[in-house]
Formats: sequence, structure tokens, C-alpha cells
Amino acid sequence: MLSAQRIAKVLDNAWAPATRAKYNSSVSLYLRWCSLEGIPRDKRLPASEISLCSFAAHHAGKMAGSTIRSHLSGLKRWHILNNFEYGSSPRLKYLLKAADNMTPGTSKQAPRPPVTLAMLRALHNCLDLSGGLDACIMAAATVAFWGQARLGELLSSSEKHFYPTRIPSRSNLHEPSTSAGSRKLHLPSTKTKGARGEDIFICRQNGRTDPISALDAHLKVNKLSPTLPLFSYDIGNGRHLALTRRRFLARCVPPDVVKALGRWSSDAFLRYWRSLELIAPLHAERLDPTERRSLPQAGHGPVG
Repeated sequence: MLSAQRIAKVLDNAWAPATRAKYNSSVSLYLRWCSLEGIPRDKRLPASEISLCSFAAHHAGKMAGSTIRSHLSGLKRWHILNNFEYGSSPRLKYLLKAADNMTPGTSKQAPRPPVTLAMLRALHNCLDLSGGLDACIMAAATVAFWGQARLGELLSSSEKHFYPTRIPSRSNLHEPSTSAGSRKLHLPSTKTKGARGEDIFICRQNGRTDPISALDAHLKVNKLSPTLPLFSYDIGNGRHLALTRRRFLARCVPPDVVKALGRWSSDAFLRYWRSLELIAPLHAERLDPTERRSLPQAGHGPVG
């Protein structure tokens, strides 16, 4: 019994916390559907192939095919955790294809606009960089932009509970590696590499959107110890709070920045691209704003 509990506890870490929460909601949705359909409690889980197909067919045309797939992935996780066979079948596969074709127009979102240098300049103009919170926000925004990182890879989900295996601490920021002051930052966990993490390179730029200047200002004002989250701020008496995504987005951020920085589109390869430590500064320091005004919308993942 203890062995089975241990297996389930370890196995659950195969999914990120946010994914686990989403998949738990999918199981709840399925169980509500079972109640509406009058399926007896003892026949709901593990789910039969006919139940999975009926669940998918019920939602086809009402929600996007990708959303139905996500819900079924949540049900598949439940079966894996509880050591039951998942009832996938060719019929279910073709039902999902049909659901893709039946995706309602209301489920399709227009591409989100890219973040631009003008947006970062506007952000800079409305922040007071002598304050701990604002200095932290500017550093996070410029590092996310120039380092082509997701906010979820940089910022904590909680102000008071910090997980150094998920977001960078002060010690993950390396000392300057070029005469211009460019630095390497290790991300402990990323969307594409998971817990293996990745290194990104924060390169000196010209003007108000320079991430190195923003980092220097942040570190000077907030005086972080090596074990604190890199993006945390002083609230007085030597106490710090981690900058959360919610706090970041709520503080003086234009709507377009919220849309684009808050969640990258899935086909934005430059936003996942990771350069080599020695090559990045040669090509990415002090970029001419006329040559690179924003991050593009297209691409698929890290190169190399």
C-alpha cells in the first residue's frame, strides 16, 4: 500500500503544477457530464471507450477541438495515476479530427500582437525606478523581452513561497561576461526543457529598454541575497516579496504588453530561441532599434 502511494506521489510530478490543476478541472467537467447523462457512479471512472467518445462528441461544435483534446488528456492522466488502461481507439481519434473541423468560430482567437520597444519605453516612462517594486518590474519586463523568455519561467506564482527549482534565484544570474556587461541567466525550469532548465543571455542594449541597466538598478535598490528570487523586491525591514505574474501585469502595463508577455503564442520560435554564450553577445548586444522593433509571431522552439 505504501509503495502504491509512493508511486502515485512521484508520478504526479510528471506534470507541472499548472497542468495538474487544469487536468483536475477536466476530470471534474467529465464527472459533471456523467451526472447530466445519468451514467451510474461506478461506471464513470475508469472511463470506457464509449464514454470517452460520447464526451468528445457532446462537446464537438461547442468548443475547440484542441480544448476537447486537453480535457481528454486530463482524463488520461487520471487513468495513468490510478493504473487503469485508457480507452483510446481509432474511433476516438477520428472524433477528435471531426471536432477540429467543427470548431466554432467564437473559439478562434486572433493572433496576439507582439511586444514592441515602444511598449517597453512606455512602461519605463510610467515606472518610478527608485522604488523596489517598479525597479523589479522593469528588470523583469526587459529580461523577458530581450532574453526571449516566458513570464512563467521568470516570475513566481506566489509572493511568499519561492521554489528555486522553478524560477531563478539571485545566484542564477552570472557575473558580466563581456566588456559591455552582458550576462548569462540560468532558468531552472522552462516550458521546452522542463526541470533540465536552460541558459539565456541578457545582452546590453541602447536606450531605456536596456536589460542590463534595468537589472543593475533593480539589484541596487532591492539588495537581494543569493537565495532570494531574482525578481523580488524589498518591502522594508529587510523583507522581500517575490514578484508574481499577477502583480507584474497589474502594475502599469499597457494592455498589449499584458496580452503578449503574459502568454506567448505557441508558434513563436524567437521567444524560445536560446543562443550560445559566446555567439549571443556578438549578434545581440546594442541592437539597432530600426532593425528589430519587436518579437515576431512565428516559429516553433529552441534551436540547437
